[in-house]
Amino acid sequence: MNAWAAVMEIRKRSPLIHNITNYVAMNTSANALLAIGASPVMAHAEEEMADMVSLASALVINIGTLSREWWVKSMCKAAEHAAKRGIPIVLDPVGAGATPDRTHTVRELVAATRPTIIRGNASEIVALCGDGARTKGVDSTESLPGCGGGRPVPLR
Repeated sequence: MNAWAAVMEIRKRSPLIHNITNYVAMNTSANALLAIGASPVMAHAEEEMADMVSLASALVINIGTLSREWWVKSMCKAAEHAAKRGIPIVLDPVGAGATPDRTHTVRELVAATRPTIIRGNASEIVALCGDGARTKGVDSTESLPGCGGGRPVPLR
């Protein structure tokens, strides 16, 4: 299926996409989903995760705003329910490798839910693979020779 055919299919179905994302990406993510014909919802409250995921066609988790009390519990609960339902999970491991807590948290999410897609830069992916990569905020300090965009990278 080419890109335009995929967009047309999305417009035909208008799927609800549940996003748990950071403050910086929220508006842009919602508008991008609306532009291709999806229906975004930005829901973060732990109490509504099971219900919201039951309505969604996909779950997007962006760990840019990492707060154990508010965001991480919701991310884990939503990912658990999405995995049980068999809906796609897209994980953006923003800043993985920057701090031990951030790297540990995203590795736990990956191990527990096995996301369908991990959308990260080279440093974030290397950090997830356990190779001790460090990032500079959200900027990549690593490269993945021979691994262009969209190719599978084995996680340990």
